[in-house]
Amino acid sequence: MADDGRAAAEAVIDTLDEPRRSTMRHLHEVILDALPGIDVAVYDYGGKLIGYGGYDYSTSKGPAGRWFSIGIANRKAYVALYAMAGMADGHYLVESMPDRFPGMKIGRSCVNMTRPELVDDDTVRYLATESWAQFKDGFHRPVRAKAT
Repeated sequence: MADDGRAAAEAVIDTLDEPRRSTMRHLHEVILDALPGIDVAVYDYGGKLIGYGGYDYSTSKGPAGRWFSIGIANRKAYVALYAMAGMADGHYLVESMPDRFPGMKIGRSCVNMTRPELVDDDTVRYLATESWAQFKDGFHRPVRAKAT
C-alpha cells in the first residue's frame, strides 16, 4: 500500500514542468528522509496534493475522513507546504516561523512558497517530524476550556 502511494506521488511530480518538478521532488525527498517508512498518498485538494503521515479524523458528528500530517502541492503561482502541527495556544506551528519563510505568505497551516530556494531543508524536516509526532497516533481533538 505504501508503495502505491509513493508511486502515485512520483507520477504527480513527473507531470510537472521544470523548475517545479525539481522543487517538488526535492521537498518529497527531504520529507521522506525525515520520516523513513511514512505512508504517502495523493489527495485531491484544489488539485493534486501529496500527503505524508495519513490519519483518520472526526468531527462532533462522528468519523469524517482521512487527512495528512504534512503535505506538498504544486499551485499556479507557488509550491504549497502544509504542516498540521499545532501549538498549545491553538495556532499552527508554521504560523510561529515567519522568519524561516522570508517574503512568503503563511496561512493557518500552509506556506505559499513563492521562493522555495530560500527555505532550508532543516525547516522542512522540523515541520515534518513535529507534524508526524502529533498525528502518528491519530487525531485527538483539543479540549478547549470554556469561559465561566
